[in-house]
Amino acid sequence: MLKHFCHLLALAFLLSFQTVSAQELPNREFRGVWVATVANLDWPKQGASPESQKAALRQMFDKIKEANLNVVFFQIRTECDAFYRSSYEPWSRFLTGTQGKDPGYDPLAFAIEEAHARGLELHAWMNPYRVGTVSNPAVYNAQHVSKSKPEWLLSFSNGKKILNPGLPEVRQYIANIIWEVTQNYAIDGIHFDDYFYPYPEGTFTGIGQEDAQTFQQHGAGFANIKDWRRNNVNETMRLVHTQIKNLKPQVRFGVSPFGIWKNGQPAGISGMDAYNAIYADALHWLDNKYVDYLTPQLYWAIGGRQDYRKLLYWWSDKAAAAARHLYPGHIVVQNGFTSEEVPHQIEISRSNQEKNALGSVLFRAANLVNNHNFIATSLQAATFRLPAAPPVMPWMSGKAPAAPLDVTVTLNEATGTYQVRWTRNPENTQAFKRYLVYATTTMPATGALIPDGSVRAFTSAETATIAAADVPSPTSFWAVSEINHANQESELSNVVVLGNALPVLAQQEKPILTVEQLGNQSRGEIPTNLPSTEAPTSATSGNVYVAINLTKKSGVKADLYTMDRKKKTRVLKEKYKAGSHTLTIQRGKLAPGTYMLVLEYGDKRSVQKVEFK
Repeated sequence: MLKHFCHLLALAFLLSFQTVSAQELPNREFRGVWVATVANLDWPKQGASPESQKAALRQMFDKIKEANLNVVFFQIRTECDAFYRSSYEPWSRFLTGTQGKDPGYDPLAFAIEEAHARGLELHAWMNPYRVGTVSNPAVYNAQHVSKSKPEWLLSFSNGKKILNPGLPEVRQYIANIIWEVTQNYAIDGIHFDDYFYPYPEGTFTGIGQEDAQTFQQHGAGFANIKDWRRNNVNETMRLVHTQIKNLKPQVRFGVSPFGIWKNGQPAGISGMDAYNAIYADALHWLDNKYVDYLTPQLYWAIGGRQDYRKLLYWWSDKAAAAARHLYPGHIVVQNGFTSEEVPHQIEISRSNQEKNALGSVLFRAANLVNNHNFIATSLQAATFRLPAAPPVMPWMSGKAPAAPLDVTVTLNEATGTYQVRWTRNPENTQAFKRYLVYATTTMPATGALIPDGSVRAFTSAETATIAAADVPSPTSFWAVSEINHANQESELSNVVVLGNALPVLAQQEKPILTVEQLGNQSRGEIPTNLPSTEAPTSATSGNVYVAINLTKKSGVKADLYTMDRKKKTRVLKEKYKAGSHTLTIQRGKLAPGTYMLVLEYGDKRSVQKVEFK
């Protein structure tokens, strides 16, 4: 009873904290969860009807969406089997109870459709080498690789079997499987877990001499078998990355390695390590750009011999140095974990965003659905109280989508909600569409400069219902952007303003200087007495002059808005070298009146009223 009361107190604290932390919630953050199908851990119920399995997955995805997560790692290959239509491997026994038996539908195609309908990314989670989770060979179908290619297997004293990573034909086989899935399905990513060479467990100390013969055949050039084994895994990673990027460059590739790279790295960390035990060198993958992200399984508490904080800082330093993303993995249920442990870990990660710690992944979906350790409650109350879109990966090329059109915002006083509606820009034809709905107290110019805590919906539909209690007051500015398959963001839609108070501007607003205030200066002449403040300071009947000082080369963009916050025109978009510049912004055919000039350069934004006579 006392333990339950303590949990309630902790949740009460989270609920009371939400209004304080709301403005600190990132607008962009990777929020993932593993959906484990091996041994039917999360889904499906083995042997259930197709409709029953589908209904269960829909309910799970609803729970994931309600908790404001945005990515699903959906396990589709558990033991050289398939949760999709494969020309290489048999249907998984975890679907029907019999390996090779058609389940009556395509689980991966269905999962993608349902995830995308909720605005969730789907990354296809695969185990590259594992042949079986049990030692009984009777479960294997004739198409299974253990029957068709027994010479490809390594067998161990604990009864486990894996594909032999030292065989070039095995590595190519895995790459072919990746090609098939990437080609045939609208996946957003490929994800590998941490099983490479076998883990030590119990009396089993890991791989010994099982691959000694393969080393003799294929190990030329390597001083020892350990370096050769690491190279075998590295080669698999290289081949898989190449297959994905040659076929669909926008598809992300990531791995969730064991949380300790090497014993003693960083200082004070001790335990089994992936480099020496399972021959997985995650830093090699980072440094060679074989992965877009890493999700190290940091399944330990803050403090102790495997301190979450120390490990997070170490991994994020490595990710930042390689210009790749880090989304640490969190275990929800662990001995000694309270309901505050994972939320506190996520806060530690957020504090290191400048080092590319840009999200989190939860193990696993059943814990979220069943609210173990109150994880769903705490996410919805505070940690993920507001939605977010996954972060963009700057190294990925592609064209940003066009901005949504015709945004309207209507208050329904009976329900206490705002109804936001818009039209998709006809230039955008991609099937997987998502939108960010912003409500802010500042005049928005682009999504990148909108303060954190401003997202009110992340949705795949052209409408959103927002609780009035979640809307800033007395003045709110509303805008919508579209996100493409690479998470690149469009420019903002038209801006809708609610309330009559003056906006809170990103920088101090300067007084308008009209033509008359320029004294004897002739019209059209560039003023010589512009102050050093980085905001518009003068207006003539023809031009606006803006003084800026750039510390480094930067793109500069300026837009004019009407006073009811509707975008009129783009008046400037150029690149300038470092130094002081006076920008000339031409009036064009704009009618006389007062406008808002929104100027952006680097990470700065100014909003200034300008009057044309």
